[in-house]
Amino acid sequence: MIRRKALSQPPESEGQPLFPPPGSAPLQRPYRGRVFLLGTLLIAFNAFFGTYAYVVVQALIWTQTSLLRGPVVFLFILALGNLLCLKLAKRFALIQSEMLLLYGMLCLGTCAAGYGFVQILVNQMASPFYYASDSNRWKDKLWPHIAPWLSPRDPAVLKGFFRGNSTLYTQQNLMGWLVPVLAWSAFIFAIFWVLLCVMTLLRRQWVEEERLAFPLVPLPLEMTQENGPFWKSRAMWIGFIVAGLLESVNYIGYLYPSFPSLPLKPIGPNRIDTYLTTFPWNQAGMVAIAFYPFVIGIAYVLSLDISFSCWFCYVGVKLANVATAMLGFSDAGGGGTANRAPYIREQSMGAFLGVAFFSVWMARKAIWKAFQEVRRPTGKDRDELMSYRLAILGGAIGLSFLVGFLVAAGLAPRLAILFVAVYLCVSITLARIVSEAGAGWAWSPQWSVTAFTTDAFGANHLTPQSLTVLHGYTSWTGDMRDNPLPQASQSLKMGQSANISAHSFLTPLVWAAIFGIFCAFWAHLHIYYSFGASSAKVRPALMGGAPAAARMAEAMIASPTKQDFAGLLGAGFGMCLVFVLTALRLRFAGWPLHPLGYALATTNSMDYMWFPFFLAWLAKWLTLRYGGIRAFRAYLPFFLGLILGDYVVPTLWGVFGMVTHTQQYMSFPH
Repeated sequence: MIRRKALSQPPESEGQPLFPPPGSAPLQRPYRGRVFLLGTLLIAFNAFFGTYAYVVVQALIWTQTSLLRGPVVFLFILALGNLLCLKLAKRFALIQSEMLLLYGMLCLGTCAAGYGFVQILVNQMASPFYYASDSNRWKDKLWPHIAPWLSPRDPAVLKGFFRGNSTLYTQQNLMGWLVPVLAWSAFIFAIFWVLLCVMTLLRRQWVEEERLAFPLVPLPLEMTQENGPFWKSRAMWIGFIVAGLLESVNYIGYLYPSFPSLPLKPIGPNRIDTYLTTFPWNQAGMVAIAFYPFVIGIAYVLSLDISFSCWFCYVGVKLANVATAMLGFSDAGGGGTANRAPYIREQSMGAFLGVAFFSVWMARKAIWKAFQEVRRPTGKDRDELMSYRLAILGGAIGLSFLVGFLVAAGLAPRLAILFVAVYLCVSITLARIVSEAGAGWAWSPQWSVTAFTTDAFGANHLTPQSLTVLHGYTSWTGDMRDNPLPQASQSLKMGQSANISAHSFLTPLVWAAIFGIFCAFWAHLHIYYSFGASSAKVRPALMGGAPAAARMAEAMIASPTKQDFAGLLGAGFGMCLVFVLTALRLRFAGWPLHPLGYALATTNSMDYMWFPFFLAWLAKWLTLRYGGIRAFRAYLPFFLGLILGDYVVPTLWGVFGMVTHTQQYMSFPH
């Protein structure tokens, strides 16, 4: 038995150093004012373009993915333009540190406009007032419980927002949105700030001690190397072209139905569960195969144990569904707890909490040293994102603000504390998942933070005001695909790999958060006043889902649920299983199952990604077995090219749709 020092084994354990050792690269000088200015301009353009492409053209998911499409595409354009500048006008060229700082700013600025923040919130803010009617009686049921500063109420302001054919730029509309936007902007920025503080405390443990794999970092690092071989690699361009051609075939097939298409997405004939019609196999849930090129590329960078754990645990979850049905523990037509076994939704939350607790436990020495640094400063934190004093005190102030905001909105203090604590734990786990497993599409637990908070106490023990705030005004936090903590962790890893001081990222990232939030609200309000948030001109999921939060709040008030004791036991089981898997990995060097694979398998992520992970795992296993490390190194640019081609080419098709005013095929997710 061999005792392991860390939970994670990065690809270096297979003999492949993906990053240069710290200090091997020359020290990069700090960013200049042009980076700050260029980043500000790109954040504004990125917010509008990404929102328009997803909401109106419905051709691109600009946010949501762990490796954000928008920043990667902009980095692609910047890098190619920079190569030209190096030949024609070298003094205008950007160095690697400047491009990485720009990329980090874009990533954090993009998060604010994503699905888990403004994109959902802006619709839900005003829905209780616009959709109120005599039949639903929301004026009596919900309005008294909503603080006046949480949303606009003026019927004229709401009419233009939901129906369109109007403009944001009137005094009435601007003033109607001013206070709610400022209030929610402060709340969202507090989330960003707290998570930046958390990352400061975890960076040394994750990056230098455990040396997590960070599989999404190699691509931007390779793209920004001034004299690197990436852009000259024939294998990379082959991967780029292969991904681009595969996606282009489907774009052409969408425009011209007679043209053949390729089944790359988990729809149509790729939905295996449609063929599982007999009991108990029909109880497995969604089972589909997909061939997303960018997910295959990401998974190829992972260590074999993580990629294996992800798809293997997913298969295990599906077999658990079948087994519980076959043994009579689950009944799809039953009620209460009869149709919930094996409690995958609850296990998911428990797994996320378990990973977060273990991550903090592993970092306990680093955190304790940070507290000692606050008491007796020695300057050891000068190369961190911020000083430990600022991280601890600023983080405490940020957490207090989040709790105070929710209490002021009408949430009971105990609920606000639990809500913020669980949100923080899920954020840490998401960052850990992205930092180790890439997870092209990292979902939060199916048992959302809002639902967990409600079920932990029981809706029957909560006031109507608390239920209205929880389910009507914080449910948007349940979708955490655009959580900023994974992006911050990747930025700091890129800085360490390129020998850039982590402190250089502080001002750009804080400004990116502030300005990105402002641009996110502006872009959505501008577009919705033009096209209408409830019109058929915008994405149906956003239009139809706007009043869903208010309906849920109404339902909870009318028929409050009791404390979910069975669900809490399921969450406890998931947490214990994470602890067991972690202990086995620490105890036995050859233990193949990683707890992050289990955590991912209990979310919706693996429904879409399990088969690409399997293909990449098989490809890497065969490569290492029969070709060794040299073969792995030779093929790596091809898989990075798959990622880049699957991002850039669909973007070009999306731009074509915007120019021609035609809706386009969407390459991801379905």
